Amino acid sequence: MKQAVNWSLLLSHSHWITINFNGKQIRLCARCFGTIMGFSTIFLILSLIGFKTSLNLIFLCFILAAPGIIDWLTQSWKLRNGRNDLRIITGFTNGSAIALLSFIPLPFILKLKIIFYALTLVSILGLIGKIVK
Repeated sequence: MKQAVNWSLLLSHSHWITINFNGKQIRLCARCFGTIMGFSTIFLILSLIGFKTSLNLIFLCFILAAPGIIDWLTQSWKLRNGRNDLRIITGFTNGSAIALLSFIPLPFILKLKIIFYALTLVSILGLIGKIVK
């Protein structure tokens, strides 16, 4: 029976870390793993302390996301080789930015638009860099 979805490729992309879970080895994308850990950690901490934010912190979200954007762009443009430790760290800062954004008092649809436009811009920059190279 043919498997409809290649879960290994979906979860690990081409740069993975291996986690032993319940006697099985699971390959996870390093940056995605860092993002999940960053989001979970910051969201839990901010929830537990009853953190109240303001619109002023939206700039901090962009600052936290910048290392991940720079890391991904410089790798996709083949300016340097990536490393999993950097992918985990920049993923953590990306996840932290998303967690912080979730606490900022903006309508949910506006938060989705911010993320969508940022991802679109970064993707376009990535494609331009690949074309120019």
